[in-house]
Amino acid sequence: MNANTISIGSFDAKTHFSELLRKAAEGIVIEITKNGKKVAVLQSPQNIEQTEAQKAAQRIESRRAIIEQRRIRQSMEPVTQKMIKEWKEYGRKY
Repeated sequence: MNANTISIGSFDAKTHFSELLRKAAEGIVIEITKNGKKVAVLQSPQNIEQTEAQKAAQRIESRRAIIEQRRIRQSMEPVTQKMIKEWKEYGRKY
């Protein structure tokens, strides 16, 4: 749990739902628990989009590192933007 995260029990979440919605709109993530186990997360759509974008960027960086390791291991030249453009255009008639 980070600084922008609140954990709250399900009974209190029900009681203070409107206040929790306001906090979620401000960017705070609310974890709702039941019997000490996390059962739901309340957060703004912008926060979800940002989180998904960060995860996608991490996956891309991870794949880039794997490709770079293979390239080095196989003694291949680095892929350039020019090469990618040539590959895209290869075989196109128009």
